[in-house]
Amino acid sequence: MRDIGGENQMTTIKITARDSSTAMEEVSKKLGADAFILATTSHEGGVEIEATNDPEELKKFSNKPRKKFSNLMRKELGNVATFPISNNNFTELRSLPQSNKIIPNLAQSDLSVLNSNISSLRDEIRGMYITGSEGLGVELGESTFVKLQQAGFDTEVIKALSPAFSGLSIERGRIAFMKSLATSLTLEEPLRKFNRITFVNGFSGVGKTTLTAKLSAAQQENGTDNIVLAKLGYKSDPPDESLRYHARMLNKPVIRLNPENFIETLVSTKGQMLIDVSLDATDFVRLILGAVDFLSRDEITSIVAVPSGSNNAFINRQASLFKDLEPYIILTKLDECDISSNEMCEIFKNGIKISHLTGSKSIVDSLSCCSSEILTQYLIENC
Repeated sequence: MRDIGGENQMTTIKITARDSSTAMEEVSKKLGADAFILATTSHEGGVEIEATNDPEELKKFSNKPRKKFSNLMRKELGNVATFPISNNNFTELRSLPQSNKIIPNLAQSDLSVLNSNISSLRDEIRGMYITGSEGLGVELGESTFVKLQQAGFDTEVIKALSPAFSGLSIERGRIAFMKSLATSLTLEEPLRKFNRITFVNGFSGVGKTTLTAKLSAAQQENGTDNIVLAKLGYKSDPPDESLRYHARMLNKPVIRLNPENFIETLVSTKGQMLIDVSLDATDFVRLILGAVDFLSRDEITSIVAVPSGSNNAFINRQASLFKDLEPYIILTKLDECDISSNEMCEIFKNGIKISHLTGSKSIVDSLSCCSSEILTQYLIENC
């Protein structure tokens, strides 16, 4: 292909190419869609087009009307350029007759790629974290997915539970998501009675000792009378006056355990034992796993006390330390801080069930089984 004259600054050019379509494409690149065709000449194996965008240049030629380049281009492309593109363009493109030279290929191949890209973009937009509703369009801002993100729920968790609210209105979808999350976090049947030995674990200050006493009172209310309270710590630990105080109030015996007398005492003690653990978590897990020859899993219930208002790192650390014991979580200190949507998502991601809730300084009647109905209502009202 060749042209006569320089590029851009020349107002009249000649283009030689293998066919008229290729030649006109080159004319369009050099002179724009408003160029005028002055002459078209066929050559052996190609075509030559002379074109200009200078109105003065036209006066040198005959007065016969010249066809505007854009009109010729439309004709060459089978009226593609005159096809109306509306807001429903994809529907219109698909409905074009198969006799069209260009659009069928576009609809069948390029459009499938385009639709795939649009789907990918939708997924990416859906996965974005929207920090505020300012500047959002109605369609983007008003969706269950975005509303849940704005409420603080984790994107990964929203995606995992999205089948629960797919196709629902925003409010119904929001409630459906809360219900699905609550169901995933709770036991099918409330845990009203524990196994013979229950360990209460957690970091210092989470309310383990008070929770141990509350569990004792709850078990007594459910008909279990032969209950022993115990403190599992190191030999060098000072006596725990707090647990002794609660034991006196509940009229229950209290004993001290340490790694040396642990197995012997558990095997010889009759009745249900509720044990407040103050050992380092790693030492405790090692102690329990080393006692499998003397204690079966069916005899043990492992509880991890997690105070409401805990951050992700705290929850992940607790879950990681005690995961081998397949623990339940009891959320404590609900009278001091609400459970956040972020906490719920982090517990969900760690695959742990919440067995009970507590939020009172009182020992008696202060422990509630965490059913899906209770947790759903809590999430709806507070998140």
